[in-house]
Amino acid sequence: MYVSASSAELLTYTRCGDSAIWTGNWLAAEAFRYQVTRSAESLAAVRKGVDGIRLLVDATGVGLLSRCVLRSDSPFSAGPANEERSHGVFSTALNGVPYRWVGNTSRDQYLGAFFGLSVAYDVVVDESIRAPIRDVVTRMLDRLLAKDWAVVMPDGDVSTVFWLRPDQQLALLQVGRQVNPARFAAAYDEKRRTAVGLDLIMSLEGSDPHGSYFNLETAVTR
Repeated sequence: MYVSASSAELLTYTRCGDSAIWTGNWLAAEAFRYQVTRSAESLAAVRKGVDGIRLLVDATGVGLLSRCVLRSDSPFSAGPANEERSHGVFSTALNGVPYRWVGNTSRDQYLGAFFGLSVAYDVVVDESIRAPIRDVVTRMLDRLLAKDWAVVMPDGDVSTVFWLRPDQQLALLQVGRQVNPARFAAAYDEKRRTAVGLDLIMSLEGSDPHGSYFNLETAVTR
């Protein structure tokens, strides 16, 4: 965001295309903070993070994760929406509130969101937190499986696929198995049994812990 140097007045926000991945990482951080402090502040932050990721999914209406969501009636939404227009900007309304959401969602956005939801589910043993996590993970995974691991926008465009990444498929299915084993345990076991090239992929990813883009999220969610 941009703030006036003279008055500390908020002028505008800028960019939002990585909101999903960083909301997920922030959620994980707040969950770890809650694990250590058990503070009301950290628990409230966890709820906020879960709600944020749910909004990123609710806005699409089809179980698809969006990159970011902006209130259409906010004076601060025009800038980010314009900057992210190359990804495709879609309109919707939730509970009478108009929103715009950004598409062309990438694999790293999914991995970041699932990472945060997984950590929060593991750390916060509270059904009021776990139930919405279970719901949103189930909806996202159901859509990915229905689309054969392709991320398909409402207009039919495919933004990315997980086809050559059985490690990432397993990472997401592992989170599904964690929060909803009745629905996803069998799919995880089948993918683990039939995955081809998994050892090679993981060896290559693990060979460079700093330069490998997906290394941390893949390792943590396995």
